[in-house]
Amino acid sequence: MYPTLFKIGNLSVSSYTVMLVIAFLVAYMLLISEIRRKGLSENLCDILLAAAIIGGLVGAKVLFLFQNATLSEFMGDPLRYLSSGFTFLGGILGYTLLWLIIAKWYKINFWLLGDSVAPGLILAYAIGRIGCLLVGDDYGIPSNLPWAIAFPNGSPPTFVRVHPTQIYDTILMFLAFIFLWSIRKKDMPVGLITYITLMILGVERLLIEFIRTTSPSFIPGLSQAQIISIGIIVVAAYKLIQLNIRSKKSLELQP
Repeated sequence: MYPTLFKIGNLSVSSYTVMLVIAFLVAYMLLISEIRRKGLSENLCDILLAAAIIGGLVGAKVLFLFQNATLSEFMGDPLRYLSSGFTFLGGILGYTLLWLIIAKWYKINFWLLGDSVAPGLILAYAIGRIGCLLVGDDYGIPSNLPWAIAFPNGSPPTFVRVHPTQIYDTILMFLAFIFLWSIRKKDMPVGLITYITLMILGVERLLIEFIRTTSPSFIPGLSQAQIISIGIIVVAAYKLIQLNIRSKKSLELQP
């Protein structure tokens, strides 16, 4: 564990912050590449990045607070809750809302933007989870597997060996990125890359939550993140079915 990478005077720079910055930069570079390839205005890149940072961080923080603190707890010690803790799914909801507004404002197909962003988003998620590992956050339930890890200085600390779910996330998302990046140039309908990405994110998070320490939901046996993941899966499945129906109708209309 390396929760603090280095210090500048009295300022400590956390490994999570560094990995988060790297994640945003990598996603931004991939976005530029895809925006150019699709013939869209490069000015969108800076706007989308700003929306991702603002919407992503705000959404991630709001969902974190919802999952981890009551209003009275937050009001009693706001700095404690504001200075740590983010939720990736909350970030997705936050910047998706802003991207919808951007797409509407610039009269651009939202799903076309999604296709441009999706591969970079997946890779950014993989990189961000490395930061979680370095600070000892978002780990799993106790495990006796050979690769289980204890996080005595984690957030919160644990002296029991647990599933390093951060590593699982990183590996799975990196493989998903390779897959998405390899198919992005194929002739396919607008939105398909986005729908596939949503399905991957939803299924992966739904399954990983079964071995994570997480916030329970109002449904016994399911966490709050799993409820959101199921919603993402439903949306992705609906759009894939809708796309399939349109494709079949288009083929039927061909002479």
